[in-house]
Amino acid sequence: MKGLPGMLKRLLVFGAAAVMALAAGGAELYVSPSGNNKNRGTKDAPLATICRAAVLAKPGDTVRIGPGLYREQIGFTRSGKQGAPITFAGTRGKNGEFLTVIEAPGKVVSEWTPAPEVGPNIWKAPLARRPDLLLMDGAQMTLLGQQRMDLKPWNRTPAILDETMIWDLYAKKEKCMRLPGFDMLRLPADIKVKHRYFGKRQELFWPVIANVLAGWHKGTLYLRFADGRKPQDHRFTATYGECFAVVNASHLNFRDLHMRGSRRQFHLKGKSSFITIENCLLMHGAARILIEPEVSDVLVRGSILTTGFIRSDLFKLRSADDMRGGLLYLIFKYVIGSAHSDDEGVRSFGTRVRITENLVVQGLIGIGGLGPDTEVCWNVVREMSSVGICTYARTTGKFHHNLVMNCGIPLRIHNLRHERAKREEYHYANLFIQGRHGGAQTFVHSESYLYPADKINFEPITKAAIRDKKGGPVYKKNPPNPVDPGKIYIYHNTFWGGDDRQPAFTVRGLSQRFNNAVMPFYFCNNIHKDSLWFDTKTHELAGPNLHYVFNEGIYRLKRREPEILVLNKVLTKEKDAETIWNKHDLPGLPDLTLAPNSPALAMGVDVSKPFTFNGKSYPAFKGFAPGYYKGKAPAVGALQQGESMERFIEMHRKAEAAIKMLADLKKKAAADGK
Repeated sequence: MKGLPGMLKRLLVFGAAAVMALAAGGAELYVSPSGNNKNRGTKDAPLATICRAAVLAKPGDTVRIGPGLYREQIGFTRSGKQGAPITFAGTRGKNGEFLTVIEAPGKVVSEWTPAPEVGPNIWKAPLARRPDLLLMDGAQMTLLGQQRMDLKPWNRTPAILDETMIWDLYAKKEKCMRLPGFDMLRLPADIKVKHRYFGKRQELFWPVIANVLAGWHKGTLYLRFADGRKPQDHRFTATYGECFAVVNASHLNFRDLHMRGSRRQFHLKGKSSFITIENCLLMHGAARILIEPEVSDVLVRGSILTTGFIRSDLFKLRSADDMRGGLLYLIFKYVIGSAHSDDEGVRSFGTRVRITENLVVQGLIGIGGLGPDTEVCWNVVREMSSVGICTYARTTGKFHHNLVMNCGIPLRIHNLRHERAKREEYHYANLFIQGRHGGAQTFVHSESYLYPADKINFEPITKAAIRDKKGGPVYKKNPPNPVDPGKIYIYHNTFWGGDDRQPAFTVRGLSQRFNNAVMPFYFCNNIHKDSLWFDTKTHELAGPNLHYVFNEGIYRLKRREPEILVLNKVLTKEKDAETIWNKHDLPGLPDLTLAPNSPALAMGVDVSKPFTFNGKSYPAFKGFAPGYYKGKAPAVGALQQGESMERFIEMHRKAEAAIKMLADLKKKAAADGK
């Protein structure tokens, strides 16, 4: 393995050790709902709980979990060994259906009585503790954030929910304009929400949350159906804790498990390492998989991760004529989450984490956090009402061959300059597919003036000024201790579609905030929606790229920086944009293979070796071996001439089948609940 990158070498050793363990074999412990924990754990005398099996399992053992429902929280602090991991294996049906279901322990909420002291059509039930999660008929529902429920009621009904009422700061010295939880429960059934994200459009509040809302306060759970239903007609379950917590444990494998009903399905923490999670179905909560910073060497592969929300069909691309996905984003971030994004498929801060071949669908954020030496590849990320892939201040690694579709923002570079940590990202060969006129494409975020590492480099500014937009952060001309923003390489990607009203790449504004500094972006060989906000002077590298439009009207304005036309190719007519790709019929995807006479052909630079562009030299970029293209120069975009979308089509086909399976599961859960 001489010459292999460090992360790849470790993962190969990791995988080889797992294969050796399977070959060597170990004891098998069996678990069944009909078992008994006094049994030996054999096939004929199984144990009753996974927790008991976890106590007995030794390095090299496999815990075989039979069909059925297990309401358990499993804390695991024991380790396997290199070449002899401990494996927890669920049972699958002949058609691949998940038969082993692990659900967080919960309390069925009943004893509902009217609560006229709060308002009409509001119900209450005794519940000693605030639930970590609330399920209605097996689906996660809207539970008001506790900060909001603790606000003193206004005892008045607004005519419309405006932006301030949803996400105003929880100020201590200043008046908080957030609508308190009890007042939110009383909102009329026809109330609408207005927000600057929506433009002139307004959206009905209640239908987005299936006309049901709950909040907990001082030992009582309150519930409101805006459509007049009664809680006695549904099954409500309050759950607590997390399904599988792995603490300071190593060499563990988990596969073929359906886990649901908790804030976290897998929580890896402490100095845990060499853990594989594969072929699982994980739903509900604030994070299906949470990997803490001290954890290392984790493989997440071939799994399905989804929020399982009661209106999960609305986790979708928001557009000018339908902002329900945008409203669902606001609800999860500012109503449920109180001030933060309260839903992620994978939230990883660990080291040497590989996330591959997963389907992350219907939620707020798909894959986020992402610490040192991360690889995210060959995943399908769909219908995230906030972000598909979101990197953070300590991210280093590679992000490639992902199919990211119909997300509010497919790619978000978050927390630029927020920490003094190495940051180096390589994004290549991804397909980012939006609606023709819906959703953003990329977004760069930096509020480093609020964070200790960079705050010293800004002129003093009050939080009130930021909130009221009466003043903005100003970077000092001679910053005393500037933060290294790292290096962000974005190349050979195809971005299709996107909202005509939004900047395709939000770097210019940040550059202006930092006194027109050159930003750490190497953006080349991409096919990308054109934008008046794309500047060449604000990037380390800003070409060559092929920019196109799907709306000619907004491009009749005089371009701010003519140099973009020199360093990039810009198609300003919609009919010209259509010449980029072939027009073959594909199963639910645009055909993004390159046409025989595509303007994308032979206009790129060869990034597989050191190159020069616009008089400046650059090192080779990762991911492409010399000779990856044929001809004089590479094409721009994720695909070279003659390359097919076959593997992306297969990824999409599997995703469609999984989404249908999830819809069937939801219907079954609702039927069982009643």
